[in-house]
Amino acid sequence: MIPKLRHLCIAALWVMIACGLGVASPDIDILPKNPRPGEVLFITLRPEAQLERASCSWRGRSYQFLLNSDVYQLVLPIAASTRSGGYHATVHWKYAGGSGGQTSVSVQIHPRRFGVQKLRLSRRQEQRYSSPDTAREYRLIGAALDTVSPERLWKGDFRMPVSGRITTQFGLQRFVNGHFDYRHRGVDIAAKHGTPVRAAAAGVVSLADDSFQLHGKTIVIDHGQGTSSIYLHLSQIDVSPGNTISQGQIIGRVGATGIATGPHLHYAVYAYHEAVDPLFWLHLPE
Repeated sequence: MIPKLRHLCIAALWVMIACGLGVASPDIDILPKNPRPGEVLFITLRPEAQLERASCSWRGRSYQFLLNSDVYQLVLPIAASTRSGGYHATVHWKYAGGSGGQTSVSVQIHPRRFGVQKLRLSRRQEQRYSSPDTAREYRLIGAALDTVSPERLWKGDFRMPVSGRITTQFGLQRFVNGHFDYRHRGVDIAAKHGTPVRAAAAGVVSLADDSFQLHGKTIVIDHGQGTSSIYLHLSQIDVSPGNTISQGQIIGRVGATGIATGPHLHYAVYAYHEAVDPLFWLHLPE
């Protein structure tokens, strides 16, 4: 084959693959337009026909799109540790007839700075963090955060579960006894003991446990599509696993159970087990 003709054939083949062998590529919408670390990307596919499957490759991990009505949706987390700069999200799709393709979408992550907090823990407190009971807590909470229900159960903006002063911000870099330990995965909200805690958004209770020694009385709510919210250090739990919850419904009371210096609510939101800023969810992009 003539070299020039061979190159043209290869180029034509690539176009056919990318466009689904005659079927147009799905329309792709991404919000917000100026994402930052600790936020999420809402990606929507609008194909010409039903897809057999669709996924997105992002920073070494693959996420599945979920069908909602006639669109395919993905809540893609941007880890708080993500550096600002240009990235690519590769969207793969396959139509039911067998044709498919992929496209690479440029994503510009804008800079964001997080604070630093230095903590001193006694040896006894450090031991509680690494005890077998603590490992059980992390395992049960992790299993709840791994829940991926196909339907998006929330509508519109989330709401704060309790009113009060935020004493610890999301993403704060915590150094424990002189060593970096972790980023704060939610916000701490100071409130009086017994203050009602309300669900940030509609969902289904995936965990309600009053036996945790580290996290205290804990509730996790599944909001669908890999998104969950968690409520820690409660004095009282008013729901059970499997309960369907409406936004604003009372689910428990503020307390200081587990390791806590005083009554407060640790409130966090996760997308596919990645902690994201709960304040971002108060004003979702449209």
